[in-house]
Amino acid sequence: MKKNTFVEGTLIAYISILITKVLGAIYVIPFYKIIGPTGGVLYGYAYNIYNLFLNMSTSGIPTAVSIIISEYNALKMFNEREFTFKTANKVISIISFIAFIIMFVFAKSIALFLIGDIEAGNSINSVVLVIRVISLCLLIVPFLSVTRGYLQGNKYVAISSTSQLIEQIIRIFVALVGSYIAINILHYNITIGVSVALFGTVLSALFALLYLKYKIKKNKEILLKDVDKSKKLKVTENEVIKKIIKHALPIIIIAITQNLYEMIDLKLILKGLYMIGIKGSTCEVIASIVVTWAPKICMVINALAMGLCASIIPYIVEGYVNKDNRKMNSKFNQSINTILLVSIPISMFIILFKNQVYYLFYGTSLYGGTILALNSIVSIFFSITLVINMVLQGMKKYKLVYVSTIVGLVINTLLDIPLILLLNEINFYPYLGTLIATLIGQIVSMLIPLIALRMEHEFKYREIINNVKKIVLPLISMLVVIIVYKLFIKFNDGYLLTLIKVGIIGIISVGTYILVSYKNKLLYNVLGEETVNKLLRKIGIKG
Repeated sequence: MKKNTFVEGTLIAYISILITKVLGAIYVIPFYKIIGPTGGVLYGYAYNIYNLFLNMSTSGIPTAVSIIISEYNALKMFNEREFTFKTANKVISIISFIAFIIMFVFAKSIALFLIGDIEAGNSINSVVLVIRVISLCLLIVPFLSVTRGYLQGNKYVAISSTSQLIEQIIRIFVALVGSYIAINILHYNITIGVSVALFGTVLSALFALLYLKYKIKKNKEILLKDVDKSKKLKVTENEVIKKIIKHALPIIIIAITQNLYEMIDLKLILKGLYMIGIKGSTCEVIASIVVTWAPKICMVINALAMGLCASIIPYIVEGYVNKDNRKMNSKFNQSINTILLVSIPISMFIILFKNQVYYLFYGTSLYGGTILALNSIVSIFFSITLVINMVLQGMKKYKLVYVSTIVGLVINTLLDIPLILLLNEINFYPYLGTLIATLIGQIVSMLIPLIALRMEHEFKYREIINNVKKIVLPLISMLVVIIVYKLFIKFNDGYLLTLIKVGIIGIISVGTYILVSYKNKLLYNVLGEETVNKLLRKIGIKG
């Protein structure tokens, strides 16, 4: 194993997460055909509830471990670093078990809350079963996440990223093969097929955890080379636990808030659309597109932010410990610039080909393309907010995290149904009201910390503004290529031809964007000259 620099770690994490998310997005094409719209809704129910429980119980601990380990590495407290990892595993074992018991036992109450009095397509018993199956993940995933946090805190991003690929490949294999056999060969109902697919999540997490344990054991000498067992620990177990809780709490709140965004949107869009006269089964389909299926496609946008979060923590913590505001500001700006460089063109492409992209994943839909287009814009702001919050946590700005996150959630909740009703009044896609509410909430959550960091730590954003200006020319070039392509190529063919046509313009337009970004020095400004030249050498363009 070797440690990774910030840009290298970000690229490794991004490529790994991107491949993971692309695989996750692609596999839903056959998976959706196997389980159908009703199964898709059922799958969405289970995953959203599971994510909420995972975030409430253990989501903050892995990042807290990464932050604490980064801090102890900066302070040369290597014994304390290893002690933190051991203590975190003890804490997580208790919390995750309690979360599992609660989710398993109260599955029926949760199902009743979700469906309520709406005459939906899925029965209460079906929802209860899938919730109980996915709850098993709470016995494995938390340990996997803590182990990843330990490796990322030590700047070993590549190993952690590889485990994500292993997890995703196994999960997809079991989901596709298992659900197909259950439904089409053994002739079980959709509920059993979805349950088998969800059990694949449990197995994949187990295999990924075993892989990391093997790598840690194999490289024990490298990981423990700075540890001196003869030295007495400077911290107690209670102190470490308090430190973990202190760091984990804001992360848990952010994670829960994100899940609450989804859960509130799921609940209120069902209620709002039902109020304006849309039947229950249609409400369910629209809600599942908004909360589950469109976001799955947009994960190609969020993947970069996740990669940045995985690699930025040690550098922000190091800058904070050494009181180096300039270094923190530099890494912060580089992170935001990188998100904008990658996410804006992807979002624009999705908007321009919204119906074709949605069709390629899930088939023809009356609502999918429009929801997907707006969701791609929401994803940009979500990505920026995600990185901002990670930076705030590394700087111990917990109060700021709480305020910005809760304010955004409250705004989203208050606007959901009013915007659905307003859009219905003006005959403009009422189901977009929930996404517009989310977008407004995300923007407010983003602006609060940006203003605070400028005032308290003299953060400057001129570099971001300048690079946004530079993005305009590559975007226009990309747009011109797409418009010309659309003048000559029509998209009213079958699946295979649509895939080929979208694939061709995707390669041409992205290539145009990258070329113009290289020519106007945008790539150098964002990634750094050394990184760009290194990438060019690897692909054989530069000698």
